[in-house]
Amino acid sequence: MKFVQGQAALDLARGRSDIEFFAARWLGINGNPGQLRWWKACADRADDGFRPKYLTTVVSAGNRAGKTLAMAVVCLHHALYKLGIRPPAGGDQADAIRWINDPYEWYHVGIQQETAELVHREIAMILQSAHPAQKGRGCALTKELGKVADFEKKYRGEYLWIKFNPIVGGAGIHFRTTQDKAKALLGKDMQGISFDEAAFEPHLVTIYQEVLNLRRLSTGGPLHFIGTPTEGYNDYSDLWEMGNQDNPNRDDQFISFRLSTRDNIGYGLRQEDFDAVLRQQAEYLIPQNVDGYFIESRKAFFSSQGVEACFDKTLEVEDAPKSAHRYVQGCDPGISSDATWALTIDITKRTSMRGVRARKRSGKQTITAVVNMVREGHLLYSSSAQCTTVVDSTGMGGKLFRDEFSIIKPLRDFDFGGTKSKKLELLNDLKTIIDKCQIKFPRGGIWEDLRRQLLAYKLDDKKIEQDAVMALAIAVRYAIRNPEKAAANVAFSYFGAAE
Repeated sequence: MKFVQGQAALDLARGRSDIEFFAARWLGINGNPGQLRWWKACADRADDGFRPKYLTTVVSAGNRAGKTLAMAVVCLHHALYKLGIRPPAGGDQADAIRWINDPYEWYHVGIQQETAELVHREIAMILQSAHPAQKGRGCALTKELGKVADFEKKYRGEYLWIKFNPIVGGAGIHFRTTQDKAKALLGKDMQGISFDEAAFEPHLVTIYQEVLNLRRLSTGGPLHFIGTPTEGYNDYSDLWEMGNQDNPNRDDQFISFRLSTRDNIGYGLRQEDFDAVLRQQAEYLIPQNVDGYFIESRKAFFSSQGVEACFDKTLEVEDAPKSAHRYVQGCDPGISSDATWALTIDITKRTSMRGVRARKRSGKQTITAVVNMVREGHLLYSSSAQCTTVVDSTGMGGKLFRDEFSIIKPLRDFDFGGTKSKKLELLNDLKTIIDKCQIKFPRGGIWEDLRRQLLAYKLDDKKIEQDAVMALAIAVRYAIRNPEKAAANVAFSYFGAAE
């Protein structure tokens, strides 16, 4: 390591707060417009000058938009300057030693180990002045300071690891996977986290809420997501929406960006190559694959616009039973690892039905526990009102539970016998109600699982979660196939005519 003085020292100090300058001056990389917008948000500090202004950023990127390089620069910048830790006061040697000794462990994760290591490869090429984006300019950080970081290390002899020289703070960048729901990352304190190709993670919400978000609890560090969207609305689109700058309910410390492939023309792409490939791209996929927009899957059964209109943030997650109201509880019982759902709908007015209660049991279930869950909901809404429970008795799971549910009265069962036409009729009834917005659900809590299942549902549903959809479908079918009000004081006539 070499000590820098004069203008070089001033430039190094400026790079801490100016990431665009840092990338150009010290890494030899000129970021494209999309990269620069995101970099600035990552580097922005709070009023105290060292904590992140944005705790979470989410980027939806087009293909070949420069996202891996962008993430590599973010990781390098944060680790070199140990962003998030109070910097040393000028001329205070004791404070400088404090800063050097403060631990700083950055974790870059991917859906697979190989995916996570793509950023390691980018950083290694940058530090060796071998990255195409440097265009021959080389890496001034290495040329002027020497070997600032060792990128040939492996943490515990297994995982790729970049370790910075103690003179520049000694930070580490780890490269790990989120496989097995990121359980291997539990218990670690992380000064910062970056997540590549997050849109393809099937357990994104669980990993975000139960693992990654809590890993920065004691450090206040940032969490940066980036990924190319997949067709259809999913967990990543929900996550992006939380930071959407047009969202009036956005948390001030949560911000989202789009990184368009178009921004990378002249940087990592040539205009003629872009135009040639674009001509052969399916037109409906261009907003997603090029501009980073989330688009509705062409295989989606329910309209995303219709589904979103049915979920209302002003509704309480659970509504108490009301006297003289009519309710139906739809249940799709599961066996082995399938989830069991019980959804209670207020069907007093058929043009304005409302979800009032939802329960779910997943994992290994016992018959007794499932029956008690369903019976509890039935009794609750039968105490001062009228409630009917409808059970999906299709297949072994339904038949297994049907006899056990017999203690619930009134009880109905629905068996579409595996026939496609009967199941399609059931789903079309639900689709009609949703498209007409004749049913409302709370936005939040367990209802978010129902919303995601509705958005992701397709007729070929063998490999997708659909238990909540089926529980809702049989409840709605019962509601629309039964009279809204019972007939009162009907006169009997032997010949079938009411007097």
